[in-house]
Amino acid sequence: MTTNNNKILFANQLRGVAAFLVLISHWFGVYWGMREAVSYYTASPVHGGVNPFAYELVSFNPNFGLGPFGVSIFFLISGFVIPISLEKNSVPNFLIMRLFRIFPTYWISLCVGLLFVYGSSQFWGQALYWNAKLLVTNMLLINDLFLLPSVDLVNWTLAVELKFYLVVACLSPAIRQGKVLPLFIFSASILILNWCLNSTLCAVAPTDFVSVFRMLASEFVYVQFMLVGLFFYYAYQQKISNKKFILYVFLQLTLFSLTWLNSSIRDQFPVVTLIYLYGFALFSLAYFFRKKFRQSTVINLLADISFPLYLVHSLAGYVMIKILMSYGCSFYVSVFLAASVVGIIAYAIHRCVEMPTNSVGKTISKFRTSRIKVNKSC
Repeated sequence: MTTNNNKILFANQLRGVAAFLVLISHWFGVYWGMREAVSYYTASPVHGGVNPFAYELVSFNPNFGLGPFGVSIFFLISGFVIPISLEKNSVPNFLIMRLFRIFPTYWISLCVGLLFVYGSSQFWGQALYWNAKLLVTNMLLINDLFLLPSVDLVNWTLAVELKFYLVVACLSPAIRQGKVLPLFIFSASILILNWCLNSTLCAVAPTDFVSVFRMLASEFVYVQFMLVGLFFYYAYQQKISNKKFILYVFLQLTLFSLTWLNSSIRDQFPVVTLIYLYGFALFSLAYFFRKKFRQSTVINLLADISFPLYLVHSLAGYVMIKILMSYGCSFYVSVFLAASVVGIIAYAIHRCVEMPTNSVGKTISKFRTSRIKVNKSC
């Protein structure tokens, strides 16, 4: 079943659910559990006080986190729907459309978040930690190449998305034909690369170049996980049988787990990998019961604004919750008011930035296609 704008309903609605889960994780969990980090990124004093019940609600199990769970669903959705976009477009057009899909909305959302942080610094009389290099590299999503931190705590996933787009573009001939061997060769290469960079048997001097290379290699572990979504796409388009689908997904998840275990982020194994498997389980249930999904105004709206909501909620939410509580509002009232403001901002960005710039990308793609056809006919 698809939505009115030709989006696959189960994937679209899952996107909204994933965004909501990440928001809850950050506002209920990270805000209280990582107080020093929140203070640093929002130019504000460290929040005091006792953790509310909301924190205990999302943190009762140290082996589970709503944030990674939501992100894993985002990654699987991208792995599933991005090949559909590739199928309809040439590789250059595909990349143009994806760039217009990501950057304009990200830039505006980031500016909104930074504006909130600037207001926070003025309110609390705290110095900002930004500099030009940090901001520019974050705007271009290449801060990882300079070993610089994220300024909004969420854009690292966009950097992973961009790498997935490049991988899909490079493997486009195989993906269009439903081939699986090139995908497994790529995954095996990422496993070998991570093992070579992080194995004690292959110790490499920790120079900046090696550190960047290790970081990039670890980011491709997430790309491996996104390829699981691509196998769902193969099954959805009937490019592979159900039996082969189950086998290929099992092999890909095994490669993903082994690579994580041999990467620079291996200290998070098996906790995060287990959470990602939970995300895989939910996505699988939604996929196999996709015909049961029905239109829902609330969930569809949440899905529509999920991208700007995901980008804006972190910095803006932390700043508003802290300032509102300083005026005596309870945590829950502060969250309600922050959610209302963030929701309005996300909707405005969706309507005024995301939708128009997506249309621009599609228009450029159509124009390029028509020009190519004209040139060929001449």
